[in-house]
Amino acid sequence: MRGVAHDPVLRAKLMAQHEAGVPLVLLSERHGIARPVLSRWWARYQAADLAGLRPQSRRPHRSPTRHAPALGEAIDAVRDFGWGVGRIADELGIGHGTVQRALERSGRNRLPSVPRRPVKRYEKTRPGELLHLDFKYLPVLGTRQEFEYAAIDDFTREGVAWIAGERSTVAATRFLEQVLAQLPYPVEAVMTDNDLVFTMRFAYHSTRLTRFQQALKSAGIEHRLIRPRSPESNGKVERFIKTIDDECFRILRPHSSRARVGALKLFLEYYNHARPHQSLGGESPVTRRDDYFAGAEA
Repeated sequence: MRGVAHDPVLRAKLMAQHEAGVPLVLLSERHGIARPVLSRWWARYQAADLAGLRPQSRRPHRSPTRHAPALGEAIDAVRDFGWGVGRIADELGIGHGTVQRALERSGRNRLPSVPRRPVKRYEKTRPGELLHLDFKYLPVLGTRQEFEYAAIDDFTREGVAWIAGERSTVAATRFLEQVLAQLPYPVEAVMTDNDLVFTMRFAYHSTRLTRFQQALKSAGIEHRLIRPRSPESNGKVERFIKTIDDECFRILRPHSSRARVGALKLFLEYYNHARPHQSLGGESPVTRRDDYFAGAEA
């Protein structure tokens, strides 16, 4: 059988049997080894005795398509610049497959991942010092798209959420008004991403204020924008939204828009008043808020 390196002891045993008069055809049938293989062993045995029965390398004497060591070094040198396979091939004037095989042999077929910027974790020192606000698309239940607007206080983790039928700065402003009316303490700053419902920062008229920003300005609230492509900067509200998904919608599985609104209302009551929060040492957001104001009055 081609590809099997038979034990030299077995080879010697079979050649000794053939030398004693056992035909190669019979040995082939008994041991499941092809007749031509036994013939090659016999020829090598006659020429070099037992030394001729040692397994021999099947590597070809010549490899015309194998690139020279200098080319492999050149590929590695260019790879140091972080170039991909296509660019290296074009630069060196060789095939893409040649580059890919060379990189696989040198263990450099995958570029090292770029280290992520470390996230600077922080926590504010009083309720209302900073509010994180964001929104997300919701699965369609019925005939129209709906959106979940969410806000969470950085210090107390007290959350507010609202389901609206539009993604607009008008809806974001209405939600902001609900948040300010519901939280029993003044809000000093609001942090959002750079979506157009919140800011015109990257729009053509970048100096214009959205209705959302106008509402913040009228209330004397600072608007803080996260860095582009840095969602981790607003991670607390994203975590809050994921908690609503995991512990409310995926468990209750509402089948209508009205049922989803009702489920969210019940969950928020539980989240704020009873659910233990790991980052608060097991306290609920309302408990932490009440403890803060109780300590401030003492």
